Amino acid sequence: MAGLTPGGFVTDLCRECDCERHADAKNLHEDHFMSVCFGDLLEKAARVYGDDPAVTSGGRTKLWREVYERCRNLAAGLEQLGLERGDRVAYLGFNSDALFECYFAPSLAGLEAVVLNFRWSARECAAALRECTPKAIIFDEAHGELARQAVAEAGQSPHMIQAGASAHASAIPYEELATRIGTPSIRGSSDDDTLIIYFTGGTTGRSKGVMLSHWNLFANAMGAPHIMGNERNSAQLVVGPMFHLAPGSRIFSAVLMNIHSVIMPRFDLPEMMAVIERHRVHSLTLVPTMMHMILTHPDFGRYDLSSVGQITLGGSPTPRDLLEKVIAAFPSAKLNNGYGMTEMSPMLAALTAEYHVLEGPKAGKLNSVGRPVPYLDIRIFDADDRELPQGEIGEIVARGPTVMKGYLNRPDENAVALRGAWFHTGDMGYFDKDGLLYISGRSKDMIISGGENVYPSEIEDVISTHPAVSQVAVIGVPSDKWGEVVHAVVMLTDGAEVSADELVAHCRKNLAGYKCPRGITFRHEPMPLSPANKVLKSELRKQILAMTQIT
Repeated sequence: MAGLTPGGFVTDLCRECDCERHADAKNLHEDHFMSVCFGDLLEKAARVYGDDPAVTSGGRTKLWREVYERCRNLAAGLEQLGLERGDRVAYLGFNSDALFECYFAPSLAGLEAVVLNFRWSARECAAALRECTPKAIIFDEAHGELARQAVAEAGQSPHMIQAGASAHASAIPYEELATRIGTPSIRGSSDDDTLIIYFTGGTTGRSKGVMLSHWNLFANAMGAPHIMGNERNSAQLVVGPMFHLAPGSRIFSAVLMNIHSVIMPRFDLPEMMAVIERHRVHSLTLVPTMMHMILTHPDFGRYDLSSVGQITLGGSPTPRDLLEKVIAAFPSAKLNNGYGMTEMSPMLAALTAEYHVLEGPKAGKLNSVGRPVPYLDIRIFDADDRELPQGEIGEIVARGPTVMKGYLNRPDENAVALRGAWFHTGDMGYFDKDGLLYISGRSKDMIISGGENVYPSEIEDVISTHPAVSQVAVIGVPSDKWGEVVHAVVMLTDGAEVSADELVAHCRKNLAGYKCPRGITFRHEPMPLSPANKVLKSELRKQILAMTQIT
């Protein structure tokens, strides 16, 4: 996808023509006039903003110059361990200043960072490790055992590096590498080199590594913060898990805008409100479920949250009644919602503050995901990749500088997803007469529960391994708290018996907690089928909703 990068626009143009008009542009690009390197951007932040706070986590605040020095040391330390250009460094653990550093440090030595989901089981982690084959894995104290189990199951032997106060006897202390003065001897990565890999669920249920380049994340970091209302020299709260790009992308923006990232290891309501008050946080990124929990917490009124000037509510549409409460509670804040995905680095469209109103001509658009970001071209295609007119529903496709390099080790899936120079999102939608984008459905019946993407086929695969299960279908059902929750419809083999609790326990051994069913219905009659003999999940969902109440 190099041709879709900002630099690619110049180089592609110049490759087509050797005329004098384009010669200067070609030479400028080749002299790195258009080069992008987050290592250089981090060095600039250290030089220009050196004594400003870069990151606060665990009661520690590090300045930009300290972060750069530690990242340079860590990169040199990884090189001394034998890692070479193109090797990968995985991170498994809660949000922390160490993870903040690991977003940048590997690239200073030409390495690629990989962020693993700490909610995964050892089985799921091992599958990701087999996919990305890291030469080193950094983990925190809470996930040492998970890391060791996953490495053993994957049959690998990476360098084991533990972040935290005290390292396990079998692990290299992270602090030893981050504080041992050194400079990597090789040139860092840049431009279209892979900067970081995030794992995202695939529509087949298999987690896929999404390769994102310096250009991808630079383009998003240059555009998205201004659209969403982030301010330079301010503080942002990072509370969503940084193995997701929605919160993670804020880290890359922070380097460009001198934003102080206040990182929480996980969502803790009273502590979060105290942190906002203590650090005068300006920007929040939350899913609507989290905002609802804040507003209904009994201690909400005890804290001074007047510093909050920008709130992004992502993951699902904002209900009108929640909007009313947010406007009343944060009268000075600009509200927005975003539509994004990891493959797009991640922003595609934004419903900005002008539409988060209760009255006037722009009210009533809360079900929209807003306008495409200016640096992307978004269209609606039919099944034959022909553009559809305004108002007609089809697949949302996009092209531009933030389109991923591709899925790691998935050439066939890349060929499908990136065909015709467009990224095919798998989401169905349409544009209204005002140019706003609406999502009308999700391919492959994906479930969004509390902001997490959940793919039914992955859960079905696990449940079907239980000896008592003959057939299973997984659907999403509405939840006031989570947006949707996972519900399984199970048919048992003749004469077999198993309880719902036993099936859930079976899932918990193999799946992250948020993927496990919140409800199970045992079915005795055949599943409703389409003419192609596929389970009609839409019909199954109607039947379940008629007899089930889940919150």
